[in-house]
Amino acid sequence: MSSIQDIHALEERITNIVDDYVNLLYHEDDVLAISRHCGKISLKADAKESIKVGKTSELYPLKDLVRKGDDGETEPDNDKISDITNSWLFLD
Repeated sequence: MSSIQDIHALEERITNIVDDYVNLLYHEDDVLAISRHCGKISLKADAKESIKVGKTSELYPLKDLVRKGDDGETEPDNDKISDITNSWLFLD
């Protein structure tokens, strides 16, 4: 079980990566890779081909983690990010 601080920290890390993606620092087909090694969660965003995937890794297309905001602008989808965060912090 994880603390609320762990949840917020991971959500913030993922949101920052998705926010960078929205601001065109990544390519459309890039993915977010989340893996667990020795009890620590690591994140990486890059092209799927350049990410080394292990048994404890999951890939999430960055384009699936954005939505259109009320102002019509693309923004991180906080609900999807929260779902991912909760699955990584509560499932061991």
